[in-house]
Amino acid sequence: MAAKKLLPYLLILALNFCGLHAQILPNISLGSSITAGTNDSWRSLSGEFAFGFYPLQNNLYLMGIWFDKIPERTLVWSANRDTPAEAGSTIRLTFAGQLFLTYSNGSVQSVYGGAAASLGFMENNGNFVLKDGNSRVIWQSFDSPTDTLLPTQVLTNGQMLFSNAKGTTDYSTGNFMLEMQYDGNLVLSAYHFSDPGYWFTGTLVSNDSLVFDSNASLYIVNSTNDVIYSLTENFSAPTGEYYHRATIDDMGNFQQYVYHKSNGSGWISMWKAIHEPCLVNAVCGVNGMCSSPDNETVTCNCIPGYIPLDPNHISKGCHPETVVNYCADPSMRNFTIAVIDDADFPFEGFADLDRVLNVDVEGCKVALMDDCYSIAASLVDSRCNKKRMPLLNARKSASTKGITAFVKVPLKSSNPGTQEGEKKNHFNFRAFLEISLIVSATLAFVFGATAIYYHPATRKFVRRKHSSDTTIGVNFREFKYVELHEATNGFSKTVGRGSSGKVYSGVLSLKNMRIEIAVKKLEKEIEKSEEEFMTELKIIGRTYHKNLVRLLGYCVENNQRLLVYELMANGTLSDLLFEEGERPSWVPRAEMVLGISRGLLYFHEECETQIIHCDVKPQNVLLDANYSAKIADFGLSKLLNKDQTRTDTNVRGTMGYLAPEWLRNAPVTSKVDVYSFGVVLLEILCCRRHIELNRVEEESEEDDLVLSDWVVSCMMKGKLEMVVRHDPEVLSDFKRFERMAMVGIWCIHPDPVLRPSMKKVTQMLEATSEVGIPPLLHDQMS
Repeated sequence: MAAKKLLPYLLILALNFCGLHAQILPNISLGSSITAGTNDSWRSLSGEFAFGFYPLQNNLYLMGIWFDKIPERTLVWSANRDTPAEAGSTIRLTFAGQLFLTYSNGSVQSVYGGAAASLGFMENNGNFVLKDGNSRVIWQSFDSPTDTLLPTQVLTNGQMLFSNAKGTTDYSTGNFMLEMQYDGNLVLSAYHFSDPGYWFTGTLVSNDSLVFDSNASLYIVNSTNDVIYSLTENFSAPTGEYYHRATIDDMGNFQQYVYHKSNGSGWISMWKAIHEPCLVNAVCGVNGMCSSPDNETVTCNCIPGYIPLDPNHISKGCHPETVVNYCADPSMRNFTIAVIDDADFPFEGFADLDRVLNVDVEGCKVALMDDCYSIAASLVDSRCNKKRMPLLNARKSASTKGITAFVKVPLKSSNPGTQEGEKKNHFNFRAFLEISLIVSATLAFVFGATAIYYHPATRKFVRRKHSSDTTIGVNFREFKYVELHEATNGFSKTVGRGSSGKVYSGVLSLKNMRIEIAVKKLEKEIEKSEEEFMTELKIIGRTYHKNLVRLLGYCVENNQRLLVYELMANGTLSDLLFEEGERPSWVPRAEMVLGISRGLLYFHEECETQIIHCDVKPQNVLLDANYSAKIADFGLSKLLNKDQTRTDTNVRGTMGYLAPEWLRNAPVTSKVDVYSFGVVLLEILCCRRHIELNRVEEESEEDDLVLSDWVVSCMMKGKLEMVVRHDPEVLSDFKRFERMAMVGIWCIHPDPVLRPSMKKVTQMLEATSEVGIPPLLHDQMS
């Protein structure tokens, strides 16, 4: 009888025990792990978010965080978006308080490796945190976002969101970026192409942040938390009833989405930065045409005469179906003109474009036909905007109604009148070579200059952000010697001297403009014929990138060879770093490193014709009025074909910055620039020359005459902070400094095979790729 009375209580106790066993554990203890291929995850108390392995196709997984209560299980964060893991990989919070991702092949990615954590916790807001023994947060996923912000998350100065490559089928890093810049401006850009931006807030206030608050409003606050710019306000979608996220998508738009928690209606866009999707720069790639009749969806096609680089992904861009040289013989008319109604090749305001006023459709068509350097044109009202190659941001959408676009379409048989087959083949090859050089050299550089804006506020922003760029109002051309003699007041003011000649400053008067210029007189004998010299100059003159000093023109007259450049207001990086006076602060130095890296990346990997600079050093990096770094003295660099991997040449460059292979007379590759960049990077980080023979020993007995040896030594001893012990700004941002220093050590390995490419270097500097232990450190330890 007593047992019967106890039975209900025993059942209740058993049920309670089962309930406790099944509930979500609040803390993730040390030693806990998750294995890819299982259903294990670390969930928030609400059950709304989960941390673990997010399944992809082909039995691959991302270490990530996702909405776990909705059928879509939408991913909001990932630690390995570019390197998915296979089944059997593990996530482990170690007994030493570190968070590691171990791949099935045994390789390890450190997600957190700082001071020992005591536990992990998946919060109800979607933030995974690690806490120390005093319950202080020492790491959180919110501090390293991928493509998404969640309510209560903040995007601070220097932080970025990167789009996915392709929706929910390819989560790797895509082409577009949302950045809270250090100058306070929130900017959307096609970062892979060094795009200055196609949407921005114009909030040029230092130390501001983008806040996604607990009520799901998006706004920007200053350093005292005053709201200075509102993106979104309260919707009729309270966070108690709806999930919210703000995401940069694979088409380059930044949008806020909501999802009703109970009816499962799917994600609905409530706000978007871009209301006309074809305004996104490079959304359909080079020579692609963006169409958006409904201002919602985007269709990418190739412009007439071009075919896709990848038939399965037209948004990657297009290339000419038939390659011709329009300037070989302009009278040949080896092309037709395709007319596209309600389309535009937008006016970009840069020197690769010419304009003809007061013409009609036929007049614009004739103007395009008669200009062998122009590839396309658009007729806006009575203004014919002629466009040189490559063709960027071609579009058919709401804003292009009433605009007529024209494009040259090459004839497939473009060499009539040739009588001998051998001669014909020779001409085809020559024409192909000439046009390939022009196309390849201009292709990547023009991306960095592309900013297509119509609103007056936008133009004001471009002037403010790139004042040194837009003051240049001269097309690349040949100058008369007397013209440059007058502009430089008889070459009276010397502003520099390089290995190839002196540089003089001057002012060029053109119509109603006065343009400050730098004129380099080439004194060193150039082992090229005049024809080769002119060909290379004209190719370089059509290039543009925001981290390259712009070549405006040349003069070849009376045995004189002169190059005309835009004048850089703040001189050389060498003077800024090493001369007496105040050193630049930490943040501008870090931005200079990124600028030089992006410029070299353009040279090496984003041109069909690869360029090796061969003399990267602080004296060849100039600073514009905004202290943006621009690479100089690349005008006579060796141009390589894409399929060439190395070149034999005489030793050039500067001792201290020369890669070891130069000195061995071995064939060299673009890795010589990587080595030189690594030296320059360390010099910028430390404001110290790489080699200082007269180094004062009193500062520290551990100091070294060779900067890289000192940095490696300090790293080996775990005392890297000694390198910047007198720089409180750097010490307060030490993790970023440490990452950059590690990248520098990667770059200066004596074996070029072990040096990373500039693409990898740039990714590591931007923190979009992990920085492993440099081989030099392994070498030292062994």
